[in-house]
Parts: sequence; structure tokens; C-alpha cells
Amino acid sequence: MRSAERVMRAVLLIALGVACSACALRPSLQPQEVAQSTSPAAPTADRGTPSAAVQAAAGGAAATAAPSADDIPAAARLAFERATGALATGRLDEAERGFLALTKSNPELGGPFANLGLIYRRAGKREQAAAQLEQAVQTSPQQPVYLNQLGIAYRELGRFTDAQRVYERAIELAPGYAAPHLNLGILLDLYLWDSGSALAAYERYLALAPDGDEKVRKWVAEIRNRKSQPQLVGMRERP
Repeated sequence: MRSAERVMRAVLLIALGVACSACALRPSLQPQEVAQSTSPAAPTADRGTPSAAVQAAAGGAAATAAPSADDIPAAARLAFERATGALATGRLDEAERGFLALTKSNPELGGPFANLGLIYRRAGKREQAAAQLEQAVQTSPQQPVYLNQLGIAYRELGRFTDAQRVYERAIELAPGYAAPHLNLGILLDLYLWDSGSALAAYERYLALAPDGDEKVRKWVAEIRNRKSQPQLVGMRERP
């Protein structure tokens, strides 16, 4: 199944949003869910249905610096653990309440906003999902994981130019993070019809995740085959 949001294999529970150049993930518990990963360097793939929304967080307003781990109050840590536990076990209403409370008590933390974005996306509330992910990026602008998730949200709302911009920003911040390379390739391939650039993005993804998804290798082979048969260009089925 080609669904671009199953970019990684385990449910993504995004961490509090402390300053960190590499990642901000909590390993997940349920396989094959939306936008998942045990580590930002080890995603798998999927190409899927259109979607995307949010304001231009990547273009935007001055961002609040993320706190260091030592600055996070113990009460906030405990509340976050409870909310992520609820999310991991499918108690989405409870998780939503917990993360919403954290966005009010500790608005300097990006993780609660990002997890709300995942909850809303799972519920089909794309505009709300994008708005929360934009806030996560504004709060923690150096987190490539948040940018990758925001790119997915923009794509789902049809804001393809914005999606491309934030994927590229995630890659700029963390070139070794495979997921945005894959999602950028999907965007270019299926939505922007730029197969040459998509091929390059897929190849970068495979270089970073050589044991990754065999489907991506098939997509690469498809593009190369199309490029070798010009008469077939433009005849691909849109999702």
C-alpha cells in the first residue's frame, strides 16, 4: 500500500521538544500507524493520497527557543508521559486532553503541539493538525522531525510548495535523517510530476536507509524505465 504517511514503522510519539539537533522521538508501540518511527534515521516508505494544510510556519514568525532538558519541570515530564501513554494505547481523547493542557501550562515545549498534530491528523482534522504542527515548528524550529511532520500535513492539504519547502528545511537541518528525503521524493513524484528530482530524492533516501523499503527500489526502477521510454511519460495514473 502506497501511503506517504507511513513513513516509518512504529507509532511516532514525539518527545517534549527539548533542544536537540538530531531527533525528538519517543519510540513507539504500535506498528503500521501513521507517520511512524523508532528513530529518525530508520524510516520506511509509503506513497499515498493527497492532503496538506497549515500556515507558513516555515516562512515565518520569530520562533521561541526550545528549552534544555534540565529546564523542563518534573510535573510537565509526568504529564507528558501520561499523555504519550494514552496515545500509545489508543486512548486518544485522554491523550488530546493531556497534550492540550501542556500547551497551556508549558507553551515553550514543542512536543505537545506536535503530538496534537498527529492526533488530529489521525482523526481526519487536517487543518487542526497542520496548525498544531506549525506551532511545534515555531516553538522548536531546529527539530527536523517536526518539519517532516508539517510537510506531511501540508501535502495532505494540497499545499505542495509549502510541503516541499519544509521537507527541504528538515533535510538542511539533518541531512542524515532519511524520512524527509523519502517524503520529498513522493511529493515530487506523485504531486509535482518532477520525476528527475524525485529520483534523486529516492536515491538519497536509499543511501541513508539501504535496508529500507523494497517498494522504494521499485519506484526508482519505474522512474528509470519511464525515462528510457519517452512515449510513456505523462501516462501515469494519478492517486
